[in-house]
Amino acid sequence: MSSSTCSSLARAHHEPLAGTASQAIGYLLIEQPGSWGRHALTESALAPDLGARLEDTGEAAGVKVLLTRRPGPHPGVELTRREVVLAHTGPTPWMEVCQLTPPELAALDPAACAAPVPPGLGTTVTRPRWLVCTHAKRDRCCASLGRPVADTLGALHAEETWETSHLGGHRFAGTMLVLPEGLVYGNLDVATAMEVVTGHLAGRVTVDHLRGRSHLSPLAQVAEVAARRQLGVDRIDGVEVTDQPLQGPEPDGGPVQVAVAAGGRQVQVSIRARRDRRPRPMSCDTEPEIPVLLEVLDLEVVG
Repeated sequence: MSSSTCSSLARAHHEPLAGTASQAIGYLLIEQPGSWGRHALTESALAPDLGARLEDTGEAAGVKVLLTRRPGPHPGVELTRREVVLAHTGPTPWMEVCQLTPPELAALDPAACAAPVPPGLGTTVTRPRWLVCTHAKRDRCCASLGRPVADTLGALHAEETWETSHLGGHRFAGTMLVLPEGLVYGNLDVATAMEVVTGHLAGRVTVDHLRGRSHLSPLAQVAEVAARRQLGVDRIDGVEVTDQPLQGPEPDGGPVQVAVAAGGRQVQVSIRARRDRRPRPMSCDTEPEIPVLLEVLDLEVVG
């Protein structure tokens, strides 16, 4: 890719992945074939007023609403029923799949995805779902880097693989969300995406490409990845953040402490926020800005 793209610049600056996953306690995925505009929920064949309502009510509940479609060509198709996925990504994740008519979708409350127990609207699904961002109108990196990943995974895992609208952090394309656990990965190509899928099916995370768990704060995401690296813990359920400050550190200020239980050990992670000082665009075709990076100063095993 051109060195002027946001993803190429992020790689050139060695921008860390940890702590960059968008926060969400749950996800509502709505099947919508065809093209998506820059703002997919209101600029697609989905009724704009419905998309806006779902987005607003989802945001109020801490739930991210996304459009999905099968990998491959994207002809515009009018659906009488859409596949809808409800997923909760908290400590006890769950996922349900249902087929809804437009009136049923209009009556749906995204807040159901924030609950620790499923609402029983559809069939409980135990197989993971791979959501690869290919939202070209949002950022061209997602299309050029995400689509080969989606096409390959779709050929190998047809039922579980979907393209999705904007996941956040397109400068880390290819990006992928794994549900129901809410694990977000970045800087993927076809080979590394296959590593993620193979590892996940064996109950492991791929730490080198892990941006974080979506239900955790950026601080907690950084602490989890640091503890996994230090102690060599790759089990999906092998790390738990046990204590963290209510607010993150001030940029270029003092560090804060996050407590983590990992692999039977207690770990204290010291994290600070640092202005990078090297302006660059956070998205293609936007003005450069100075990113604030979270970095680990120290990690101490205390028990």
